[in-house]
Amino acid sequence: MLMRVLALVFNAFPVRWQRRFMTAAHERFLVGVTGLGVDSRGYVLLARHRFGAPQWRFLGGFLHRKERVEDALAREMREETGLVIEVGPVLEIVTGYRWARVELVFAFRVVGGTEALTAEVAELGWFPPDGLPDVRADQRGLIERHLARARAWAGGA
Repeated sequence: MLMRVLALVFNAFPVRWQRRFMTAAHERFLVGVTGLGVDSRGYVLLARHRFGAPQWRFLGGFLHRKERVEDALAREMREETGLVIEVGPVLEIVTGYRWARVELVFAFRVVGGTEALTAEVAELGWFPPDGLPDVRADQRGLIERHLARARAWAGGA
């Protein structure tokens, strides 16, 4: 009964106020995008970033307000590497345990651009699955779980 009364009161407010109530009542968190990039040989694209842990890892970043998640990954790739990508299926959704974030992990393939190092990326490399460098443990797990699916999608073009 209480929920019905609350719903009636809530619904009496204009939508803009309903959104404000919902925003104030819920936790805030970042939404990140990253990708498992594979080429025609099945090699994996990894980067060593200038910031953060020294291990090789996926490329990606955070969403801008009102940006589609696929567009965010394409933008981050272009900004960080100069590469133009085609974004494929979501492979996994990961939540942060040390800080409030949700990260969508996509498959992707490079379709253009010119590879370049930037202020964020110190090194880029394509690695065979059986010859991966020192990769963050969580991302090695993502590769192990999803490489076959990413390769199948990338080979379907």
